[in-house]
Amino acid sequence: MSMKEAIIKEIVEKVFQKAIAECPKHSKYALSNYIADSTSISSRTLERLHDKYLSNKGVVGEQNEHTINDLCKYLNFDSYADYVKQNSKGKLIVNVSTVGRKKNWKVITVVSLIVVIGLVLGLSNKNMEPKCMVWKTNQYIKADCEVSYKESVVPLDEARLKNFKKVEVDLTTEFFDETTSKPLVWYYKSGNEIEYFSAPGLHPVSGKTLKAVTPYIIQKHVPLHNNQLDSFVE
Repeated sequence: MSMKEAIIKEIVEKVFQKAIAECPKHSKYALSNYIADSTSISSRTLERLHDKYLSNKGVVGEQNEHTINDLCKYLNFDSYADYVKQNSKGKLIVNVSTVGRKKNWKVITVVSLIVVIGLVLGLSNKNMEPKCMVWKTNQYIKADCEVSYKESVVPLDEARLKNFKKVEVDLTTEFFDETTSKPLVWYYKSGNEIEYFSAPGLHPVSGKTLKAVTPYIIQKHVPLHNNQLDSFVE
């Protein structure tokens, strides 16, 4: 197996390990469909990758660059090159000639031990990072999956952690994209209470689907001002 093939195998294994941690069903079919929903890779391609690299059966041709990059993005890397760069930190490569192998076996042993220790420490630090998140007041924060919280604990979603927030609005708020006219704000209404959010999805507490803001909602429910000075138009 070539070096690149070994790295791709490692990536595929990590992709399915992540899916197992997040998906309630662990069959090959269920995991492949779960990953496909978060990438542009078809579930059939993912099943074939599972067969080749995890089940050691089946034959898969050389994967195109787009597929490999998409798998790396699912693991929160920018690309395959970024994955290789991030995972090669601290690794040492020793070139040993055939003639000098016996002479340098001690060096190889020491270097190998250093590499193993580095990998173990790296994995330990990685495992210490929070894998879940909870809703606090107006945004998600990272949280330990094993700790009990008053709020519901959900799997960590870096995009949602960064972009999904509860926001205050007034008539100076930009509700629609100037170019595409697509909504930039979503809302949830319960009784006479209405809340606004910076991204679509489910309400972090009720679990209900948020709705895109409309001119009617703006006219009827959005206040002329909030308590911020910049909401007062001169």
